[in-house]
Amino acid sequence: MSGLLPLLTVDGRSEAVHGEVAEQDLRPPRKEVVSVTLLQERTRTEITRVPVRRHVIEWVMGVIGAVAAAVGTYMYYAPTNWFLADLVEHWYFGMFTGAGILLTAAFGVFARKAYLDGRGWTMQATVSTVVALAALAGALIFAVIWIV
Repeated sequence: MSGLLPLLTVDGRSEAVHGEVAEQDLRPPRKEVVSVTLLQERTRTEITRVPVRRHVIEWVMGVIGAVAAAVGTYMYYAPTNWFLADLVEHWYFGMFTGAGILLTAAFGVFARKAYLDGRGWTMQATVSTVVALAALAGALIFAVIWIV
């Protein structure tokens, strides 16, 4: 019966068959660590506040760009007998260029904030980016005409 596996006793040490002491009994017993995680239920709900977005920069640049475009349009259709007729001869191209740059900046800032808030290309971010690119294209066209 010497080929049998040793039996485990209550204290975790093994006893060999017929009272013989096994080699592994000479080592000290191993300590086992049992970790228990206690999860407590939350009795209250957390209120998370969404930060308020202010669109002041976009509105200011957009309004100034729209006013510049309106002034440029007025100067384009200004009568030739107006007392500032000599000044408005090519100023409307400059006003359209400036308006396009301001509108590009306004819609670009809005597109960036919409992209960050939506965490991707949402409809707001896409449309405002396309409008910003269209305003930039218009500004470049009027700048080239103004220079030539």
